[in-house]
Amino acid sequence: MIEMSLIIHPEVEKLKERLSQLIFEYDYLINQICPKIEIEYVLEFGLFEYELYKLELKIDKLKRKIQLIQIELNHENEIDLNKIDEILAREFEEYEKQLQAQIDEIKSLEDVKTKELSDEEFKKLKKLYKHLIKKLHPDLNPNQTFFEYSLFLSTVKHFENGDLKGLESILAILPEEETEEISEIDNLKNLIEEYEKRICDVKKDYPYNKKGLLDDKKSGNEYKQMIIELIDDRKDKIRELENKIDELI
Repeated sequence: MIEMSLIIHPEVEKLKERLSQLIFEYDYLINQICPKIEIEYVLEFGLFEYELYKLELKIDKLKRKIQLIQIELNHENEIDLNKIDEILAREFEEYEKQLQAQIDEIKSLEDVKTKELSDEEFKKLKKLYKHLIKKLHPDLNPNQTFFEYSLFLSTVKHFENGDLKGLESILAILPEEETEEISEIDNLKNLIEEYEKRICDVKKDYPYNKKGLLDDKKSGNEYKQMIIELIDDRKDKIRELENKIDELI
């Protein structure tokens, strides 16, 4: 009886290595880099942007209030400010909710307490996660068992939380490697293309697209100064609108 051996295409290992690198980069962006950028951005600029948004909302409400008062004057009706304020409250309810959500986000990020790893521990965390992703990610292991998939989910969660001990525990119970390997070159190439696109999309979107503003102190200071100037301008506009209302009533 002739024993048949499995012929492995030499490109498979190279493609799997590339895919594992991209999966790691994507997860690292989503779970580590982007959350840190968002926290830094919100704490650096969030209060200023919140103040500007709040003033913009007040200006819109004052403009609408003037419209409602003018309508009553045009119809020679008595001005009922309580009724007008009720109308404004209904019309701007969703905007007020968005404003509250914005300040709630700032407060929650100010209260964030993250476990800080040493540089050595963080390097180990990344190295271990990359190793486990290669062994457990479904895209790299389409024939994995349910147990292996549950280990993958736990791996991602531990990485999100910066839990080095958790990743070490996953490694300790990792199933033995299969000796056989199936070549799926086209599938691997498609997955590589997909993850390259995902990474590109993440870097184009918020919060990663704010990284340059945070890294460049000069640009950051200029942006902050621009917001402050806009805030002063909006305050002047509010005083102007409030004076106009006083004149109308």
